[in-house]
Amino acid sequence: MSLRDSIKDLRNAAKRLDTANFNPQMNALEKFLEGIKVDKPALPPEDVLKKLLTKYLLGENLDSKDRRNLPFIIYEQEITFNDTVKILNVLDFNRTSHLRRVVSVYLLNYDNTPKTKLLRERLNVVREVDSVSLKKIFASRENLFMENHMANMEKIFAQKLSVAKVLETFGLSNFYKASNFIQAAIVNFFQINKNMSAQFEILDELDAEFDTYKNIFPYIADALIQSVAFTNLGKKKCIEIFYRRLGDPRFGYMRFNWDKISEKSKAIFLRWLVEDDLEIFFKIIKQTALDRMWRYREKFWRAYLPHISSTWIFLGSDAKRVARQLGDKNMGHGSLDGGASDQSVFVFQIGQYIFSEWSHNGKLRVYTTESASEFFGLSSLSKWEINENFVEAWIHSSPGTYSWQKKVSEWLKINCGVNKTENDWGLKD
Repeated sequence: MSLRDSIKDLRNAAKRLDTANFNPQMNALEKFLEGIKVDKPALPPEDVLKKLLTKYLLGENLDSKDRRNLPFIIYEQEITFNDTVKILNVLDFNRTSHLRRVVSVYLLNYDNTPKTKLLRERLNVVREVDSVSLKKIFASRENLFMENHMANMEKIFAQKLSVAKVLETFGLSNFYKASNFIQAAIVNFFQINKNMSAQFEILDELDAEFDTYKNIFPYIADALIQSVAFTNLGKKKCIEIFYRRLGDPRFGYMRFNWDKISEKSKAIFLRWLVEDDLEIFFKIIKQTALDRMWRYREKFWRAYLPHISSTWIFLGSDAKRVARQLGDKNMGHGSLDGGASDQSVFVFQIGQYIFSEWSHNGKLRVYTTESASEFFGLSSLSKWEINENFVEAWIHSSPGTYSWQKKVSEWLKINCGVNKTENDWGLKD
């Protein structure tokens, strides 16, 4: 008889007792039972599992403890699909100690292999479960073990909007939030569900526990970046979280985190970074360099924005303070050494050339990629390095008559193959 059935018998007995005093205790006990969750069965030491694997492969006799622990070796490389069939036939699915282990191994090792499909099918046919802690799981078998389990999980995540609440639905402890099954369901949710408010609510939870979910963050980024690009919602938050967690995809050691992300999503994110750097640069300028000529520079470079690839900004100490005030706290920028504290330099690439723009009255300079590609991602750069090895330079003369703009535009047309005219970058007073 299960513990829950025993409680029912006690309730019947309560009719003949003082129910006013007895029922509160029974209610508390039932509430306690509802809260019982499935945790990972104690995993035997590695040497014990190695001995068990050897005994099984050699066909030696297995004692009761060995049989109970057989699920833990199912995903070992030496265990074939046929071995998995034999192991499952040896196990007694009516025994909680056996069943809990199969459930745990299934959730933890979930993948698209025939082994997992077999475990899922065998668990799906289990109907009567005596264990209180397993009842929630098997009451929700369609979400965990049936053919359309991932589609069902997507709906549950959309309803609960929380990994913790999803686990609670199945009576699983928080230990399983790191399981293959739950993490696969999370990735599937982001790939299928396009409700942006729901996606960002769950993303906040994943971000708060990044160490648990860091292995699936590239797949979440891949899906969410494309959703944000399509809906044009949540771009700023998307940039902030994935830049902080995955690093800069253009340079730095963390760029390798982006290797698992599709070229389409990476290209979208790179475009966002270029736009963000240009935006923050001109916002800083508006507070640090009050010369009206910057209206002309901003309009000019915005016309070329679709052709700009890599970008990087170097900031003086006061310019950094302004950037922080503008909310630009997490994006990577370098320090400008040797210049005034309110100065900044915008470095960017068009085609095979690299350009630098000063926030004040410095020249616009052009470098070859061979001589200046190391500018990108540097933690600091001096004004002397900026002033060396350039191949072309212009002063920003007579912006109102488009003097410098025409010269630079013609140079870009000849050397970078980008043809923009006054209609694109002109700014009338």
